[in-house]
Amino acid sequence: MTSAAAAEPARLQPGVRSYTVADLRTLPEGSPQCELIDGSIIVAPSSTGSHNLLRRWIAQVLEDANPGTEFVVGTGQPVTIDDQNEPWPDIVVHPAAYLDDSPIPVAGVQLVAEVVSPTSALRDTEIKRRPYARAGVPVYWVIVQDQDAATIALAEMALEGTEYRYITHYTTGLFRTEQPWPVEIDLPAMAMRMARYRKPSADVS
Repeated sequence: MTSAAAAEPARLQPGVRSYTVADLRTLPEGSPQCELIDGSIIVAPSSTGSHNLLRRWIAQVLEDANPGTEFVVGTGQPVTIDDQNEPWPDIVVHPAAYLDDSPIPVAGVQLVAEVVSPTSALRDTEIKRRPYARAGVPVYWVIVQDQDAATIALAEMALEGTEYRYITHYTTGLFRTEQPWPVEIDLPAMAMRMARYRKPSADVS
């Protein structure tokens, strides 16, 4: 990859030039976090505090419910799917055998989850799930915050054949699932907790 291409990766389009995982490895040390999606390099924007909090809370609930040591719950780690796809899911449940690896191979990954940001809604809800489906990742979650409504919604999709279908369609209530293991996530409680953080400092006792 040339330095000019690295300077403007967000302008790249699939089909115009097909970038690969090898191209990602040529980026200089200290470059912004970049995802590779269907041959296009995408510079990930800086995460907000609320994004990071929500990712951490949900990952912790998943980890606390983990019934064994075969799988672990990771956050913010790249997953290599194939030569033209290396996304950075917010949450990934992967084999413990990859505990010291980065990027993580997609083989054996049980779940990926994306916390939607304003600049990444289309990628997180539609575009990224296609390579995950092709790779056979069984479960895909999308988590959406609505600051105005003070809600957190979660959509659960399960792989059927080569496509995901909704198991739970953006619930804002108590979420329960059996995949990747039995777990219960109290979304209303998380939303209330987030709302307390968002209170003006004058209202905080």
